[in-house]
Amino acid sequence: MDSKAQLSKTEDRLTRWCLFLGVTIWFLDLNTVYALPSLSCEWGWFGFTIAGIPGLAVIEAIITLIALLLMALMIYLPWRNWRKFQTEKPMDNPQLLQDTEKDRRSLLAFVAMLLNSFFFVFLIAMFVPIFALNVCARG
Repeated sequence: MDSKAQLSKTEDRLTRWCLFLGVTIWFLDLNTVYALPSLSCEWGWFGFTIAGIPGLAVIEAIITLIALLLMALMIYLPWRNWRKFQTEKPMDNPQLLQDTEKDRRSLLAFVAMLLNSFFFVFLIAMFVPIFALNVCARG
């Protein structure tokens, strides 16, 4: 087997892992951030404040920032692989999306990059309820 075929096999495997790990990172962040208020409200965890911000919001923001960094990596790696499979520079190629559809590897890299980008936007949107809502208020 030549090194070019081995390289593309490795890149293909990396792209599939990025797709799987992107979904996993988003799932774990979402479930962790939604589970923490019960620990804080019912059992009194995270009772501290930092610069006037409740401890629960600080912990949730840190977890979400870590997930954002990991998700940025899960976007970058498929993007790099997608670019390697392009025949021309994207700015010089008016048929960029049609070229992406022709090869399974470039299509998988594009789908992984796009899906992880959507998860990235959802993670950014998670900051609104973290800082805007008072989760322990009853009423």
